[in-house]
Amino acid sequence: MKKLFSSVGLVGWAIGAAIANPPSPEPMVPLPQLVQQLGADDFRTREKASASLENAGPAAIPHLQKALQTDNPEIRLRAAAILAKLQRTVDSTERLAARRVALNYRNMPLGAALNDFRSRSGLPIQLDASQLADPFRQITLQTEELPVWEALEAFCTAAGLRERFHHEIDFPKKPTADSRRYISLPLLPTAERVPIVLGDDDGAAPRAIGDRRTAVRVLVLPPSFPGHRTILGRGEVVLCFDIMPTPGLKWQDGATVKIRQVIDDAARYGSGGSRRDHPAPADGQEVVAFAAPGGAVFGPGGIRFDPTGRPIYPATIPNPRIVPVSLKLGTPHAKKLRRLEGTVVGEIDVAHQPLITVKDPIRYVGNSFYGPGEVQLKIRGVNEHGDQANLQLELAHPTPWMLNARRGWNPGGIWPESPQSTQTMPTVRLYDASGREITTKISNYFVSTSNDDQLYEHTFSLSYAKTTHPPAKLVVVGTRPVVVEVPFVLENVPLP
Repeated sequence: MKKLFSSVGLVGWAIGAAIANPPSPEPMVPLPQLVQQLGADDFRTREKASASLENAGPAAIPHLQKALQTDNPEIRLRAAAILAKLQRTVDSTERLAARRVALNYRNMPLGAALNDFRSRSGLPIQLDASQLADPFRQITLQTEELPVWEALEAFCTAAGLRERFHHEIDFPKKPTADSRRYISLPLLPTAERVPIVLGDDDGAAPRAIGDRRTAVRVLVLPPSFPGHRTILGRGEVVLCFDIMPTPGLKWQDGATVKIRQVIDDAARYGSGGSRRDHPAPADGQEVVAFAAPGGAVFGPGGIRFDPTGRPIYPATIPNPRIVPVSLKLGTPHAKKLRRLEGTVVGEIDVAHQPLITVKDPIRYVGNSFYGPGEVQLKIRGVNEHGDQANLQLELAHPTPWMLNARRGWNPGGIWPESPQSTQTMPTVRLYDASGREITTKISNYFVSTSNDDQLYEHTFSLSYAKTTHPPAKLVVVGTRPVVVEVPFVLENVPLP
């Protein structure tokens, strides 16, 4: 017994000593040293350095950019992967910051308040007169500055309104063509242009659960929404998300939804489902579900024609804001998700961005250069005529068909144009050694397509005065596609 108490006393002393003298935290490793550890011989050291650099955030970006020039291939590969993740986070934070508005209405008629909110928020809001018992009622609301989507929710609550969600929207009408050889099809509306329709809140169904913190609103639609599906016998459910960007963001339809965590009301963990029409690579509990906005708008056979050769347009098309996501539940008959966490990955087009930069371009005659968005430049030659010098160039970039096929728009393979295509032809600018732009003139211009209409190829000459020193820098400027991530955390999500 004495030995037992003695042992207990020693254990207690050891615990007390550990509490009184906790282990010192690991010393902070400088970022340049972490970069060098990316090429260490020990695998665990490399992995730990990668994780530390990711956790360092934007501060690590300059060091990782320098690492891309190192001779060690392991360092280059790991640095490039970490740099892409950090740059995406920075781009997302900068470009998805929500516009903020403060609302101050005192006994203001609903129509006047809505007009004010619409003009300051930029949201395409409409009132459904058939769903309003008293369109002349007054609203009183005072808020601090809120993200625009949270402000919309506050407005609806104060006005007794609720958003109406539609699985399909009307097809835009346009006069039909007389020939089957060429059909000028109407542009489909993008997600940011689909109206937000409001009507009276009848309280018949729960409100949509969503994350409204950023410029892109992420909602899970109410259980009564017709697009939801339950797959019996597999414990799977297809939930329809409403993903809507604020107007002007130039968000490209065809989002990807990554589900990271699914916890039902019985505290059981689920995962991404196995919906066959949306195959997705899984990584642990993460699933990527690809949205194909519009789907096969005209069916698998493409556009239908009447006996005279005129196209027969559908009455409605799928709503581009709606994204179906398949989930596998931990409890097959769960009624609610306690937590649903993930990320929406999308693409926005940012105009007036440098795509390709070539210093001292005259030295690189015959060379080709490649930039983001599949932009290509070839310097074909240089010659002189009189007092002019001509720089002969070949510039290639994807056609709208290629851009939209990559983003999911390929209904039957017969509708190449997208609802929008913000990518315009890139331009080429020349600069002298002091950084001033050189005045140029385009001549001998010729455009063609190649690779089954996948690329536009522009062949032309840039002429500038011989009195100007040879250009010190050539820059291709155009629209850069930027991948962004919208994180969302949803709680108490009712299931269909």
